[in-house]
Amino acid sequence: MVIEQAAPSDLLAALTLLDPTRIMEHTQQLCAPAFAGRRVGTQGHAEATDFLVEQWKALEWETTTQAFPLSAPVFEQAAPLLLEQVTSEGEVLHTFVQRTEYCEHPRSAFQPEIVAGRVVAFSEEGASSRYRGAWVALDAVPQGAAFTTLADELALQGAIGLLTPLYITADGYLVKRIIAHAPIALPVLSVRVDLHAQLVGTRIRARVPVFAHQTQGYNVLAHRPGTDTLLANAPLILGAHYDGVGDDVGGPRLPGATDNAAAVAVLLELARIITQARLQFRRPLLFVAFDAEEVGTQGSSVLAAQLKTQGSAPLMLNLDGAACLNDAVWVEPGSQTEPLLQALDHAGRWLDIPLIVGNIASDQRQFTQAGFPAVGLSVGAAQLHTPGDTIERVQPEALRIAATLLLATLWQLAA
Repeated sequence: MVIEQAAPSDLLAALTLLDPTRIMEHTQQLCAPAFAGRRVGTQGHAEATDFLVEQWKALEWETTTQAFPLSAPVFEQAAPLLLEQVTSEGEVLHTFVQRTEYCEHPRSAFQPEIVAGRVVAFSEEGASSRYRGAWVALDAVPQGAAFTTLADELALQGAIGLLTPLYITADGYLVKRIIAHAPIALPVLSVRVDLHAQLVGTRIRARVPVFAHQTQGYNVLAHRPGTDTLLANAPLILGAHYDGVGDDVGGPRLPGATDNAAAVAVLLELARIITQARLQFRRPLLFVAFDAEEVGTQGSSVLAAQLKTQGSAPLMLNLDGAACLNDAVWVEPGSQTEPLLQALDHAGRWLDIPLIVGNIASDQRQFTQAGFPAVGLSVGAAQLHTPGDTIERVQPEALRIAATLLLATLWQLAA
């Protein structure tokens, strides 16, 4: 690691305390089966919340949770999905694999029982009687109210379900979607586009026990006071969302290692270094593990609104993706972020870490919308919202870069 001589000696001393192995261990813990992918509203998510509270309290940071009702529901499964191709006598010809061959559709009706029927291609000119007792394969999915209307019409004509086409990612997965929308009148499954076309004219049976779940989120806030009373109302916020899309019930695990367990583990390591080195900052520090980022950045929206109501004047850095090495660290600046960008630029020069402007759709945008200076950062992530986002994708060098860049930036903004 090449470090410019301009870097303060006490910062360099603090950087020697950095332990990428510990960051990796915390990342692995957040990806554990007990946390079940950390989808908001689940027991695994609640255990992840408790884990983070315990970690920060053990580091002697003042730690609280901020509960809030979700404004948008989460798409849940009551039991495993099922899709099988069968003969007219019920003999199973093929059992489809969830997440690589088919998956949920976020507007499906709740269908906990197995229903069987032939697959018929939808046609606007077809006789309505052809849909009775059939699964209807749509070439394209209408948007909004048009989908609701079509499903109502097909249900009246006796259809028992819908199949929609969905393209796989480059890694061979169907991306998981967890923002629930208003359910339509029929159960719906999304099928890999090539298999979707092949199902027409065959017979299937399926179970779609999915529903919209209204739940509550919990931001985890770890606070460390500053030494300058004039800055007491102007904290430096370092955030990273800890929620994920969650494991498939009865199907593959989706650990969410790069999105965003690794970034939260970086925050834990920075808190440990600050405690161990007994670092003092003039500006208060507020480390936040944001919740409900995967359902519309709701946790950051709640905190930003609260701080605005309180008349606070925070600076905000948000890390979404700290696990995979790109050519440079992505930076998304908001408005009035010159002090943040200057600090990041100096830190990058000190540590020989290149920075480029990038698009980071994450929690910092809620702070920007609230009128606060906020910048998003991403070292890199991989295979988001799929079973491929595992601990094996996390690179220790990426963790080191994220942690050192942030500590050097915090040093300039708060020390």
